[in-house]
Amino acid sequence: MKQNKSGFFLAEETLKIIIAVIVIIFLIYFLASLYFSSKDSEDMRFAEESLNYLTEQLNVKAAEIQLYNPKGWIITAWKKDGEMPLQCSNLGWENCICFCDDDINSKLPFITNTDLDDCNEESYCLEYSKEIFIKDGSIEIDNSPITLEINYGDKIEVNKK
Repeated sequence: MKQNKSGFFLAEETLKIIIAVIVIIFLIYFLASLYFSSKDSEDMRFAEESLNYLTEQLNVKAAEIQLYNPKGWIITAWKKDGEMPLQCSNLGWENCICFCDDDINSKLPFITNTDLDDCNEESYCLEYSKEIFIKDGSIEIDNSPITLEINYGDKIEVNKK
């Protein structure tokens, strides 16, 4: 009889431990997702503020512009004749400039990820009246601050200094 009681006791304690481990794993997952969602919304806020600042400086024809945030994002410009991110093309914009989250997968050699893919995933875009040309297609905000050289003409040329 005693062997059955101790076996039952062992099974009951094992079940409690398994349930406790599952609850702890769920809490860790919940806290991690909460942290990353707040970080993503902070990056989006930085992108919005930086793009608004950039367009203000383009409107006053500043020769150089310094940007600080968001790190790991890219600046791209699009025109209607070619491919555009969905949020630009769906609104029928002629020209748009975007800050897009540069996906970490683009750094891996076996996964190809384009700027358009990045901009369709997570980005903040604004319509701009003049065509903007970026020499390499995009500029990465890597080491803050980055300085952009602006050349005004028929189209605005933006280059990383």
